[in-house]
Order: sequence, then structure tokens, then C-alpha cells
Amino acid sequence: MVYPVLDVVTIGPGTDAGADKVTLSFGGDGSIGWSAGYVDIAFRDGTDVPAPVSGKCLVQIDLSGVDTGDTWNGGSPVHLFPSGASAIVEVFSYPSDNHLAQTFIGTRTGTPVITVDAADPTDTLTVTVEASLR
Repeated sequence: MVYPVLDVVTIGPGTDAGADKVTLSFGGDGSIGWSAGYVDIAFRDGTDVPAPVSGKCLVQIDLSGVDTGDTWNGGSPVHLFPSGASAIVEVFSYPSDNHLAQTFIGTRTGTPVITVDAADPTDTLTVTVEASLR
């Protein structure tokens, strides 16, 4: 069976002031399941070792029915940091394991507004983090 591929994870500015976004881009055909929620500790599925992501608030995104592409060099996690002042502290993404890929977002404040958009543009899942930078 062939699964859609999570090709790349990026951090970029949001459309509103004080907002930033994490974009997960996919290739291939098929359906992708996803869930997003706040967590106290970022654990990779099936382990009891915390992921090394920091922030006052942690958001976990689980993608089911996907594989990961060449971005994950030899199965290593992808660790991203924003290039300037951002509502996001860092993003830590694990390669897929049994067709489950996980991404954790650490935010600058403990009360961000998180919006997930799976519709626009096609082949992406966009997570917008809106928070004060203070």
C-alpha cells in the first residue's frame, strides 16, 4: 500500500500581526488523518522519553496514514527555529513510524490561540499560532 508523504515542515509568518504558522506539506494521493491538542509533556507515540521541545505551551499534531520523505535524513527528527521574533519557540517533528508522524510546537506564551486549517492550500495542513510575543 502506498501512503501520502509528509514532504516538508516549515515555520513562517501568519497573515495577522502576532501570528505565526507551521505548514506541513504533503505529496502523493490518499487520505490523511490528523489530530491536534495541547499537551503537558511531548512524548513520541509508544515511548516514555520526552521530546526535546521547549515553550510555555506545547501543541501536539499527530498525522496518521502518512510516510515521511527525504526531509528526514535517515530517520532523524526535524528541529526548526523561527528566524526572528515569533509566537513559536521551536518545532520538533518525528519521521513516521507505522504510518504515524508527530510534530510538536512550543509556543512563547501559555495561552496561544491555535487554528488548524486543512483546506487551503491543497496538500497542506497549516497550524496558526497566535500569541503575544511578550
